[in-house]
Amino acid sequence: MPKIFAMILCRNCETLLPLTFEKIPTHYFDRIFVSDDASTDGSVLKASKLGLEVTHSKNRGYGGNVKNGLKFAFDEGADYVVEIHGDGAQFDPAATLLAIPHIKNGDDFIIGSRFINRKEAIALGMPLARFVANTVLSQIDHAVLRLPFTEYHTGFRIYGPAFKNINFAGYSNNYLFSFEVIASAAFLKLKCAEVAVKCDYSAAHTSVGYLDSTLYAIRHFKTLIDFLLAKYFRIFIGIFKNV
Repeated sequence: MPKIFAMILCRNCETLLPLTFEKIPTHYFDRIFVSDDASTDGSVLKASKLGLEVTHSKNRGYGGNVKNGLKFAFDEGADYVVEIHGDGAQFDPAATLLAIPHIKNGDDFIIGSRFINRKEAIALGMPLARFVANTVLSQIDHAVLRLPFTEYHTGFRIYGPAFKNINFAGYSNNYLFSFEVIASAAFLKLKCAEVAVKCDYSAAHTSVGYLDSTLYAIRHFKTLIDFLLAKYFRIFIGIFKNV
């Protein structure tokens, strides 16, 4: 069985880290660690009290924190790294169990989709505006990238061995990173899969505001254009410069 690490992303999550840790099915993982993005509260101390090891990032944002965590995990011998958000683990880490067959199959990139069961996403409280926006964007993304995903904008993802060799230097340090890795997976023709994931909208958590979500959507279209230029015209810009 490949080694699976749980990567808890943290930025000032002191009050929510215990809730996050409670949701993690620890027996699925060989190691669990916190990638802390220069928290200014007591997150690091709270993590140590929970028995979690911590690797430190330099307040670079979500993308920078993921890069830091992936480097740490792969350097420490991980084969697969499961992304878990430290602000309450809104996306259920138990979806890891559903991903085990794909991990055994050697898939490179696995994401959790709320849209395998759309009615459940609404029933669990997904805001209608986000549901509609995500649906539209995911349909456009699927038409361009042609990956076996029903949802392209999700907070649950598992990075496999292929990501050990990807140069992330030109990737964003903000939330756009989450889509850039999907676009690069499509361009590199990685073995991708998705599993169903539940998202908890009722428990305490943080979320990206609508302004940031709008900016993310606009920037994500630039990534799609860069993908098309690289694939069909061999013009390599953006994240595809170093492919």
